[in-house]
Amino acid sequence: MYQILVTGHGGFPSGVQSALRYLMGDNPNLSILALSEGMTHEQYEAELTEFLKNHPRLLVFADLTGGAPHQIAARILLENHFSPEQFLISGMPISVVTELTMKFQFQEVPKGEAPAVIQQTLAECKDMIHYLSLAGGV
Repeated sequence: MYQILVTGHGGFPSGVQSALRYLMGDNPNLSILALSEGMTHEQYEAELTEFLKNHPRLLVFADLTGGAPHQIAARILLENHFSPEQFLISGMPISVVTELTMKFQFQEVPKGEAPAVIQQTLAECKDMIHYLSLAGGV
């Protein structure tokens, strides 16, 4: 079974954790790590590195593609090669986190098939993004 880590700026990770708890109940395999106000990048990197070392089967969700949590996680993963079963997904709406958490927590994803499952889920979730406007959009 995969562990789930939600990371990002400020209260974003705890907000996602709260939403997932509301939608799916408590999940002991879900952790959060926030780059909080007053925390240095070095402190964040040390905590994240320790977490990655100890969780070889892991989905890491970062709030903003290109943001500091994403950049630091990407660098740690690429430099250390802790496990080929660790994946970083960034710039995600709650639908992506929910869908991937359900697939990786409640279904058995065979070894080696995680990249395909992630890609398929991202494509499916793109179809769930809509907007509504009185100016002519639905």
